[in-house]
Amino acid sequence: MVGKSRVKTLLVTVLIVFILVMPVSADDLTDALRKQEEILQQQSRAESSLKNLTTKAQQMEKQIKQLTNQITAAEVDLDNKEKAYAKSQDDVVIIQKEVDAKQKELEARQQTLRKRVRSIYEVGQVSYLEVVFQSTNISDFISRVEYMGSLVENDQNILSDIRTQKKDLDNKKLELIAKVDEAQKLKDQAEAARVYLNDSKSKKEVALAENKKDQEDLIIQIDKLEKDSKELESKIRELQKNNPGGVKGSVSVWPAPGYWYITSPFGYRVHPITRQYKLHTGVDIGAPYGARIISAGAGVVIFSGWYGAYGNAVIIDHGNGISTLYGHMSSRAVSANQTLAPGQTIGYVGSTGWSTGPHLHFEVRKDGVPTSPMAYF
Repeated sequence: MVGKSRVKTLLVTVLIVFILVMPVSADDLTDALRKQEEILQQQSRAESSLKNLTTKAQQMEKQIKQLTNQITAAEVDLDNKEKAYAKSQDDVVIIQKEVDAKQKELEARQQTLRKRVRSIYEVGQVSYLEVVFQSTNISDFISRVEYMGSLVENDQNILSDIRTQKKDLDNKKLELIAKVDEAQKLKDQAEAARVYLNDSKSKKEVALAENKKDQEDLIIQIDKLEKDSKELESKIRELQKNNPGGVKGSVSVWPAPGYWYITSPFGYRVHPITRQYKLHTGVDIGAPYGARIISAGAGVVIFSGWYGAYGNAVIIDHGNGISTLYGHMSSRAVSANQTLAPGQTIGYVGSTGWSTGPHLHFEVRKDGVPTSPMAYF
């Protein structure tokens, strides 16, 4: 729904009777108009504050939703990190068992090597002499010597292999310990992120609750101003009855030539700011920025200027208690007290005041009371 007028239904009365002053009631009417203007200003400020609070509340609700999603993701991440940490610990246990088993194997091989070395030491060079004397020929002698050499070489290879395997196991153990430390670090970071996000969400929820309370207080204030304005409306209407003068005109010309689409009709709806069921006092006509706006009938301009939530606005008195209002203009082409003919250009479509996009807010009032504009066309 494009552009919603937030000024309460009774405030335009002041402008309708602005030129309808007679000597007998002039002072009373002027005083009523002044008070009505004060209420208008207070109400406009209160509704502006309410709009700001509503905007902030929407932003906080969006942020809370984002934080909730981030917390969910953080909890999943933390769960994964905890599983990774547990797995790294399990891997250390498994590798430690392999290390222990390999250590036993190495110790056994070392023991075998020590026995061989001890045996050679105990036998001494007799063994080599036995090899020489027991040889049947030169070929047999050479074979026996080569065999003894291969035993020594094999013992050396075993010793080298033991050292290599021991070094590999030590390196694996160090790598696993490093992985456990890294997994612990990542798990701690994930937990800290989850705590931070939960804390941020809690603070946003507290701020949102305070915002909602402020909104409720402003709504009470706005309702009080509306009640006071209604009391003044009754007084102004009573004063207006004693004024037989004024212009004589009618409402019969569509104010937005070429544009007939109604984006928001006349009638009750949920107020976009207060969320209360309120009367939409006119119709919103969809039209592009800068489109021409014309007078709906002959009359006199009783107001041309900035009018609260209506933004740039023009109000025309057509006589017989009938007036029309044109809101959210980008610019105005008429001034107060100017006499108009039906269809005369009075301004151009815009999005000033409380509006979400270019359109014309058009009202028709009878004795200050909003009536459906479509009844005149």
